[in-house]
Amino acid sequence: MIKKSKSIVSVGVLLLLTLSTLNAEYVVNIKVPKVPEVPKVEAKVPVVNTIYPNSKSNDEILKEVMKEEQWVFSNHVAPVIEEEKVEQTEVIEAGDIDNGRVAAYLHYKILSMDDVKSRLQKAGFNIVTTFKVDKKGKVLSVVFTNKEIQEAAAKTNRGFASTLRLSIDTKAGLISISNPVYIMAAFMQKEYNSALAQKSLKQIRGAFEGLKNSDEIVKFRVLERFKFMEGMPQYQDMAVIKKAKNSTLLAKAHKSKKVVYEQKLSNGSTILGIKLGKRTRKFVKKIGYHNSGLLPYPVLIENGEAKILDPKYYIAVMYPMLKMSQFMTISTVPGAIGKDIDKIFR
Repeated sequence: MIKKSKSIVSVGVLLLLTLSTLNAEYVVNIKVPKVPEVPKVEAKVPVVNTIYPNSKSNDEILKEVMKEEQWVFSNHVAPVIEEEKVEQTEVIEAGDIDNGRVAAYLHYKILSMDDVKSRLQKAGFNIVTTFKVDKKGKVLSVVFTNKEIQEAAAKTNRGFASTLRLSIDTKAGLISISNPVYIMAAFMQKEYNSALAQKSLKQIRGAFEGLKNSDEIVKFRVLERFKFMEGMPQYQDMAVIKKAKNSTLLAKAHKSKKVVYEQKLSNGSTILGIKLGKRTRKFVKKIGYHNSGLLPYPVLIENGEAKILDPKYYIAVMYPMLKMSQFMTISTVPGAIGKDIDKIFR
């Protein structure tokens, strides 16, 4: 029994020695970084001085508070900034371009036809024609111009700018005059003469003092490429009705007895005002008599062609606030106008 115990003890000692040896071979040393010391901050506690009322003067108090510091006060006083007054050198009047926009028409109180004609003539305009828009003559159209306007329009495809229009609507008690700035920009395109447009506008304002802009306000810059909507015709998309010698075209037109006026231009072109068919011209009743000065319908005889502004363009530019719903009520009119014009040249 004693021998057996010694044997067991020996085995145990050997096992411990073996484990110790193994542990010694697989020791892992882990270095733990030293925690940095927090920097010492010396807080400077301000000294509180108890000041009793009326014990010291302000100067004495300031000297004591700032005796350890060198404070410098500036005697600079901030300048008084006065609001800059901007003087408005230009007065915006009826018909002028205002913030890039311009009115298509100028409105005035109702006057008699004789009064209107007299005022226009005194202002330096010539009356080309007067025209009854409706059967009873309650709505009248006045076409007028002068030599300067005619001369400016005496260029290829510019004859439509040779006249201005005015309508007298006794039903609504309103006179509506086409704004030269608007109409010349649309019909003269890149050859628009700003000086002439402004001069003509001033003449009109002088004849009808107190004019007001219509509600039909359009961006001035779009007039050169004006169209009712995408896909619709523009100014240059004129419709050629008939081709022949100018003299032949004029003779046929007069024979039809539909010519309301004839205006010859210095470049050999002629503008005719055509009376549309009775049914066709009723379209102004549907979309409003206020701009019915677009009638009689203009036709340009030039270089062996009788041509008109596409009705879809002409109606849209003369009624710039026309809605699609209104346009649909006269959807057959553009075609009817083309047929009416075609008849006079047969």
